[in-house]
Amino acid sequence: MRIHEEVRKMPVSPIRTWTSRLHDLSPRAELTLGEPPQITDSRIIEAAKTALDQGLTHYPPAAGLQSLRQELAKRERQLRGWTIHPHQVLVTDGAQEALAVCCLALLNPGDEVLISDPGYPGTRSVISLASAVPVACAADEHLQLDITRMERLISVRTRAIIVASPNNPTGQILSAEALNQLGMLAENYDLALIVDAAYEQLSWQPLNFKVLRPYRHRVIFIGSFSKTYAMTGWRLGWISAPRRWEAALLKTHQALVSGVAGFVQQAACTALTLPAESWRQEVKEQCEAAWQRLNAIGLSCPCPGGGFYCFPAIPANAESSEHFALQLAERAGVAVLPGTLFGQRGEKHVRLSVGVRRETLQWALDQLEMFVKAGG
Repeated sequence: MRIHEEVRKMPVSPIRTWTSRLHDLSPRAELTLGEPPQITDSRIIEAAKTALDQGLTHYPPAAGLQSLRQELAKRERQLRGWTIHPHQVLVTDGAQEALAVCCLALLNPGDEVLISDPGYPGTRSVISLASAVPVACAADEHLQLDITRMERLISVRTRAIIVASPNNPTGQILSAEALNQLGMLAENYDLALIVDAAYEQLSWQPLNFKVLRPYRHRVIFIGSFSKTYAMTGWRLGWISAPRRWEAALLKTHQALVSGVAGFVQQAACTALTLPAESWRQEVKEQCEAAWQRLNAIGLSCPCPGGGFYCFPAIPANAESSEHFALQLAERAGVAVLPGTLFGQRGEKHVRLSVGVRRETLQWALDQLEMFVKAGG
């Protein structure tokens, strides 16, 4: 039996692989996975229980429950600044499946997709799974997306741009000017612009997405319940897309998962009624505190504008990001991810997931400081 060539070449999730590797070293503080520390709100859990008791256990509509699509369309209209109808919203099995649906539906073998470096490694995987080619655009010295460099990478094979704001792993926000430039690139070169907004509700700097209104016929947004509502294990996300791509996205989604569990979707309707302000404020405070501490230690780190990650540079004398991460876990009991998991531009950086318990983060930063001062 032959294995699909792209699957054969594809690595197992580097984040999960490294998290498992570091976990085996029994660190006291694990700042690896991007996951809220709290369990899902009890009101969401109760809504799922009620839906189960009411018999919402059969096949759901492939595109999602109409009630959830209506609420998501309403939210999308408010956030984007243009009309989005419920039939333009597709409920997916998490944001990862949403990325896969977009790539499998819109790309042909050999097509090229521009992505940011550093960036979420799952994006590369789904592009490759579609037998397309990820083309990485290295960030500038401030870890901001370099639009001029990105335009130079466009070729006759380029079909799409995928960006995230806030970015994982840097926490950086795309400015209004950058988004407008991306929209212009998409328009001028006939490209799809796919925006991964999984951390949108955990952003405290303006996201500026409304500037994309003139290019709305080319823009796809991907959303997630995972980070905002501590629902990582529920596997629930969505796509909002222009009408011309509705049918292709739905057919691809049906081929992959048929549909998302109805009782999970019903619980999501309750989630959308709950405020995210307190959790957003908490991660803001922890991100800013970690950012200030990291720079004070001497690890240069850009200030994040959303999400719950910091992406500091490691000491100049460190052998590599991977070696630094292993030594930090072994000698200081703190697990972080090497920046190379997120692209070549991530070398000499590490990612800290700081949305953990405050006492855990404080202890980890104390240990990190002692490790760095000891020449680690």
